[in-house]
Amino acid sequence: MERESVNIDNYTKLLDYFRKKRKKIKLLPLANFIKEELRAIKDEEEIRLISKAARITDEVFNKLLKEIKEGITERDLALFIENEFRKEGEVAFPVIVASGANSALPHARASDKKIAFGEAIVIDIGAKYQGYCSDMTRTIFLGNVDSELKKVYQIVWDAQKRAIDFLKTNKKFKTKEVDFQARSYIKDKGYGEYFGHGLGHGVGLEVHEKPWLSFLSKDRIKPNMIFTIEPGIYLPNIGGVRIEDLILFKEDELVYLSQSEKNLIVL
Repeated sequence: MERESVNIDNYTKLLDYFRKKRKKIKLLPLANFIKEELRAIKDEEEIRLISKAARITDEVFNKLLKEIKEGITERDLALFIENEFRKEGEVAFPVIVASGANSALPHARASDKKIAFGEAIVIDIGAKYQGYCSDMTRTIFLGNVDSELKKVYQIVWDAQKRAIDFLKTNKKFKTKEVDFQARSYIKDKGYGEYFGHGLGHGVGLEVHEKPWLSFLSKDRIKPNMIFTIEPGIYLPNIGGVRIEDLILFKEDELVYLSQSEKNLIVL
């Protein structure tokens, strides 16, 4: 029975019925189970819609690169992204455009700060298409690249590749095992304290849903799940780097739904 259709009278009748049958049973709301467990595994139509949302996201990112220049504000770039998304769909979540020291804040919002020469710019965006979300992050640079951030960029990318290569072994994974692959690598490189969030999350009707890829999660990776892999390193007052791809995990392969360039981009 759906949660919305069970009133007190119906609930009492159900309990009485099972008591008469001498059945020990506990009634629990099914809504959260349906929402979190069943929705985590996508059907073919859901995969198609999320893939389309990811393609829109890639297209808008490529357009955005032509708009970035010294002196433009984070907010101006965010508005450009939002307007482009609305041409084919919707905005899946508040756009993140974070430059310079702001890029060291994992969940920074676009501000009136002007983009300056030599800064890192974290761009975390996602389109929504016919109700289904996408999510992708790229970190790019305007002009010169700080030497430490250049090193950090490669570490983050290598950490992501390490986690994804682990997934390609096609075993039944606990999500915390995937998180460990990236987290331990970043820690070994000396930046463990600067990676303070989970490795990823499921994406579907909501931009954050099961499975949760973190060292605290008890979730497991199963075929036809769609989720992000998004390691990051955030250095206070210097800048941050995050690389996020949307991944479809299938029985016999991994599919990158995000296709935007990941080689270091310097504009």
